[in-house]
Amino acid sequence: MTRPTLGVHLIVRDEAALLPACLKSVAGADEIIIVDTGSEDHSITVAEAYGARVLQYKWDDDFSKARNTGLARATADWILILDADEVLNTPLDRIRQMLTGATAEAFTVSIDNLLGRGAEERLHHRAVRLFRGGQGYRYSGKIHEGIDQAIISRHGTAAIAHSDIRLLHYGYLPEIMLQKNKAARNEKLLRAAVAEHPEDDFYRYNLAVACCQTGQLQEAEELLRRTLNQAPLMVSYRPAMIRDLAKIYLAAGKLNAVNALLARELERYSDYPDLHYLQGQSWESQGLPERAFQAYQHAEALSANPLVQEKYVSEHGITTFRPLNRMGEIALLLGKPEEAARLFHRALQHFALYAPALSGIVTSFQRLAVPDSDIAALLLQLVPGDQPAGRAAIIRALYDADAFEAICGLPGGLIVPKKNTLLQISTAWIVTGEPETALSLIRSGLNQQASGDMSPELLQELRMLEALCLWGQGIPLQNSQLAVLPEGERISWHKLNQLPGLTLQRPAGEGDNAGTLADDPALSLLLTQLIPLAVKLRLIPVAEALAGLSSVHQAELAAALYKAGRLEEAGEHFIELAGDGLAGKRVAFYIAEMLHDKGHYEQAAGWFQQALAVTGQEDAARAGLSVCYLQLAAADLEKVLAGFGEGYPQGPVLEDLAAVKNAITALNRTPWHTSWSRRRLPGGAKP
Repeated sequence: MTRPTLGVHLIVRDEAALLPACLKSVAGADEIIIVDTGSEDHSITVAEAYGARVLQYKWDDDFSKARNTGLARATADWILILDADEVLNTPLDRIRQMLTGATAEAFTVSIDNLLGRGAEERLHHRAVRLFRGGQGYRYSGKIHEGIDQAIISRHGTAAIAHSDIRLLHYGYLPEIMLQKNKAARNEKLLRAAVAEHPEDDFYRYNLAVACCQTGQLQEAEELLRRTLNQAPLMVSYRPAMIRDLAKIYLAAGKLNAVNALLARELERYSDYPDLHYLQGQSWESQGLPERAFQAYQHAEALSANPLVQEKYVSEHGITTFRPLNRMGEIALLLGKPEEAARLFHRALQHFALYAPALSGIVTSFQRLAVPDSDIAALLLQLVPGDQPAGRAAIIRALYDADAFEAICGLPGGLIVPKKNTLLQISTAWIVTGEPETALSLIRSGLNQQASGDMSPELLQELRMLEALCLWGQGIPLQNSQLAVLPEGERISWHKLNQLPGLTLQRPAGEGDNAGTLADDPALSLLLTQLIPLAVKLRLIPVAEALAGLSSVHQAELAAALYKAGRLEEAGEHFIELAGDGLAGKRVAFYIAEMLHDKGHYEQAAGWFQQALAVTGQEDAARAGLSVCYLQLAAADLEKVLAGFGEGYPQGPVLEDLAAVKNAITALNRTPWHTSWSRRRLPGGAKP
């Protein structure tokens, strides 16, 4: 049997940076045709270097016309469609073997879309990308063009088969989206397409996706709702519309809408794991962890059917490590750390670098009073510590749990600081009382500034660590250290370095001109970074000296102490701030939490009211306020019952009391309250 020829087709414009990886992945194809729509970089030169035939095409806002320009020149038996930001992960010889004797007219391929740099940040879908050449098939659609209808109209849906061909798509990475301005380009083309074809459901759906990418969630919601009501039940993209609409509802806190949507659609798509997962998230948000656990179980159970992931647009790990991790979190919430540890362990068996599951298993064993050193030993068994990503994952999981001694106790080869672990390892040495070791590591990192290997953000964090480490020993920054700081920051650092009580000595020749430090906006911003970090480093005297500049920064210190689990110290600051009328809205939520935890619900409600006005705290403050009012209502109902005497029969008051207590339980199962992951808080209180 004659071996079929295979051609590869692309549309490109200014893709010189991405083309080499793409074309290298299809080296050996019988024909490569590239339609260039106006490149101003070296795309054409790169394409020709890889043996491609380049066709010049004047772009007119229509992807199908560009695709069809290439198809008109094709000579191969089969045509594989790629984009410049994709690579083929299946060998061409295997594809040719599959095509030899094939009876299908076209094949879908599996596409993994990278959404971020984390291995778990990817979305999976299938699309028709491989079809017979020489049949006159042509693309249709200005954008998100497709050839499916041309094939189906002639041969029916049975002519399209699934394949195990895999592509990796980089184009949704944030840096590429930003560089290419893809979201704005797509939105422009889709708005034009919708204006031209107002009844086209496919265009409206994709416009909704573009609106999501540009943050126009309200318009996206309206488009999805209208399209979902009009689109035929059998269109291939309908399940993805449900998924996207449910995600928008969840982001907007429209839980009743999520429940109504999923209750209806899960009957049609009971094998769509993403919908079960979203249902679990909705139940969790409503304080119904048992129901959420069951929803996640449904998602995880679908892992037994590998075809499910090929059928729908789906998140990576949606049938494995993602639901198992959420089930572990629920087990922790319900006070079942042993079960939680087993679930996190199962999640890590599917994906050993999944950060939420790593943090979860550390927290579970800390709740079980397992020594941090033993937890670290377990992580070394679960995670590939011989790889940089594995070492970083272990160190970060321990760092997030404040297991600093365990970090320092890791095998020597594991804690050789690299760029992605330098901060965590240096912090661990400071906390465990080895400032000189920390300073040596920090300065080695700062010395790489000239090489350009360190990001500005990392350099800033290293500078803050160095300063705090020195100030913790009563040593000021020297003039040589201040001189290398960015000019815009130097004055702020210089002022801090002279702050009374921060160092035991002054830099030579410097006077005390700290003056009105609190009036300096740049310095104030620096302090909001330094104070929480000083608390993290357990350099409380340094944090207090920094916070002494103003009530705003004293509130910053109180909040940092509270979030670090140093409740007694935080409480003292809260009392002082509240007594002086200086607490303000910044720490109102934490004061309210402490009063709530001590059973002072009426006072707590007043502070939650203040916290409602703070951006980012509204939902949690609203939940806390509701709990306080419900607790007050429950107390009133219990007083009423006490007045009736012990013989009061079952009746409305008891029913009301039960309903109020159930509401309190449900609200307290939502994530409104600050939580602490370390083994025990000061004073022996458990988190």
